[in-house]
Amino acid sequence: MTEPTEMGPTDVALVRAHGQLVALVATLLGRAGVVSVGEFGAMLGVYAAVIAETEPAEGDILALWADTVRALAASERAH
Repeated sequence: MTEPTEMGPTDVALVRAHGQLVALVATLLGRAGVVSVGEFGAMLGVYAAVIAETEPAEGDILALWADTVRALAASERAH
């Protein structure tokens, strides 16, 4: 997983907590049959790359969240 740069420990914790919330939303959407967790993570990764073109710091945060969701999807596939 990518590490946040130039953030204090509280900021890092906040970004990671939001990432866990995004992963929860992805799980709920997957269970409802709206979109799979893997597809959600992939779409979020693309969105992060697009945002990073104009807002690099925001893109980095979104990329961290995408990594969190993709890791969850990989874990679900392994079980």
